[in-house]
Amino acid sequence: MQEITIKKNEAGQRFDKYLCKYFKEATSSFIYKMLRKKNIELNSKKATGSEKLVEGDVIKIFMADETIEKFKGQTKVPTKSKINTSTIRDNIVYEDENILIVNKPVGVLSQKAKPTDISINEMFIEYLLEDKKLTYTELETFTPSVCNRLDRNTTGLLLMGKSLKGSQKLSEMLKNRSIKKFYRAIVIGEIRKPLTLEGFLKKDENNNTVTITKDVAPTC
Repeated sequence: MQEITIKKNEAGQRFDKYLCKYFKEATSSFIYKMLRKKNIELNSKKATGSEKLVEGDVIKIFMADETIEKFKGQTKVPTKSKINTSTIRDNIVYEDENILIVNKPVGVLSQKAKPTDISINEMFIEYLLEDKKLTYTELETFTPSVCNRLDRNTTGLLLMGKSLKGSQKLSEMLKNRSIKKFYRAIVIGEIRKPLTLEGFLKKDENNNTVTITKDVAPTC
């Protein structure tokens, strides 16, 4: 038997979604079967999986340790890295227990474009680990991340969720547009009268790049 107490970064999500993250190698049908047979209980009661977890909830799993480890699979827990977190530390605009806002410098990726990239997202996770605001165990079921993106050569504010609650709230605000986005373009020369500049985005899927063109891209 194994007992798990829900922490802050795991609260706020459906019970079945949590179990799917915890038992990475198990099918959803297996998880629901274990719930029906009361092999998995929530606060010592039978659960359906639709319950929303709160901090302090206790999950009891009545399975052999070998079975639990089999369905948990191999967790890719990062080892101590050499990622430099100064980009985060030197550019913090706001931070509380749930969110972090950073002014991203030019030349830094918001999220990696290929596996070998180091983006501000990796710096963010390393920063939380270094300051003990996140544990390696918590990374098994929750990964803090950037909630909005800026291009590599654009500087500006990046919103990051330190907790599940923070990530959910920021995503909701971005979706319903209660957070307004403003962009400032810096030009060479002087604009003497109002004008409208129009262009079309052309994406190169192979190289993951976007260019601006005056021509409308042909549609299929």
